[in-house]
Amino acid sequence: MATRDELLAQALRLAPEDRARLAHELLDSLGDGPPEDVEQAWGDEISRRAQEVLDGTVELVDFDDVLKKMKERMEQRRRR
Repeated sequence: MATRDELLAQALRLAPEDRARLAHELLDSLGDGPPEDVEQAWGDEISRRAQEVLDGTVELVDFDDVLKKMKERMEQRRRR
């Protein structure tokens, strides 16, 4: 049987989509998934955020502006 390092080296040679699928399947093999209360909490959070958008109580930011800020911050960190 291959060692963990050998398997990892093989997995890293896979296409990104195949690595993602493999990672998902490996995580699924560890158990039944997140506890129900975590699923419920995420559902509640998604609903809350969606309602804020619908109500207009949250300020929406254009994706291009967010991307620009992220790139600027990354460039600043590289210069340090």
